[in-house]
Parts: sequence; C-alpha cells; structure tokens
Amino acid sequence: MKIKIISITIFLVAVLMAAGTYFYDKISTERAISQTHSEALERGYSPVYGSEEARVALVEFFDPACGTCAEFSPLVKALVDRYDGKLKLISRYAPLHENSDFVVTLLEATRLQEKFEESLALLFENQNLWVKNHVSQPELAISLLQAADVNIDKVYLDMESDEVLRRVGQDIADMKTLGITQTPSFFVNGRPLVKFGYEELVKLVVSEIKTNYN
Repeated sequence: MKIKIISITIFLVAVLMAAGTYFYDKISTERAISQTHSEALERGYSPVYGSEEARVALVEFFDPACGTCAEFSPLVKALVDRYDGKLKLISRYAPLHENSDFVVTLLEATRLQEKFEESLALLFENQNLWVKNHVSQPELAISLLQAADVNIDKVYLDMESDEVLRRVGQDIADMKTLGITQTPSFFVNGRPLVKFGYEELVKLVVSEIKTNYN
C-alpha cells in the first residue's frame, strides 16, 4: 500500500511539474514576443480597422489565399465593432501560399487608391475563383479587382514602387522573425493566441480590454 501511495505521489508531482513547465513556457513565450519582438508586431504603415486610439491592438498575420482567414475575417471585424473604440485590428501580410507574395503586393498597391478593404473582401469572397489547389493565381485575382472599381493600370505601376515593396518586404521579414508558419496568426497587445479558435481569441481580447479599461 505504501509503495502504491508513493508511486501515485511521484506521478502527481511529475504531472504538476509538467503542467508548471507548460505554463511557464507559455508565459515565457508571450513575454519574449511582447518584449523582444514588439517592433515586429506593429508597423506604422499597416492597415487599421477600428479606432486608431484603441488601447487594445489585435494584430493578424494573414494570407488572402487562406480559407480560414476568409472565414475569420467577418468574425474579427464584428469583434472590433462590438468593442467600438476599445479594440483595433492591424492587418499584416503572411504570404505562405505559393504566389501569394504577388497577391499581397497587389493588395498593398490598392491601398494607394483607398481600395484595400473592398479588394480584400472581394478576394476572400471569391477565393474559389483564383486559388487552385492551394496555389494563388495572380492573373485571376487581378481580374476580380475590376469589380471593386480598381484602376488596374495604376495598380501595376504602384506594385513596383519602392514604398509598396518595402512594406510587403517588411511584413514578410517580421513574419519570419516571429516564427509564423500558419495563417491566420493572432496577437493581442503582444500576446500570441496559443490555442487557435474563435472563442479563445474572444477570451484573449476580453482579457486585454478588462486590463486596459478597468
């Protein structure tokens, strides 16, 4: 009996130590990202949805060819609208699908015509028309943008501009710095969404809003 009790005690200690290590690693990861790589999370040039003055920043690294990104897009914007003035969405590019680097450059160029939101929504809604077997088809994406009243000739010129190329290049560099390998990847005031899911994202957002507005 004593041997069994000792064995169970050792097992429980091991479990608690493992759990402690997990939570320590999780906290350490969050602190490392928020402190060491904070500059890689937010850039002044990035598109912002919501109030610029909001104290809670939801950073999303996305790929326009990503199906899950398309599904989450209306949900995330609805979340920003729900906490109007307290939460803002900062969009960052993470072109992980083949040829998506071209498409995000295209998207960035539409911003110079103030057509980013319309263009992104159109690409998300019609992914099946320009993403084939998880590969982006840039020429099909471009043809879609005419429906958003985008000046395609100007887009082609702007895609080669130093500013557009610098922004896209910086996003890709930041994506690599943060070790992002899947989309969408979310951060709330520097804290990464460790367990992926919409409810988990809402909980993280609510936690930061309570911390910053109470």
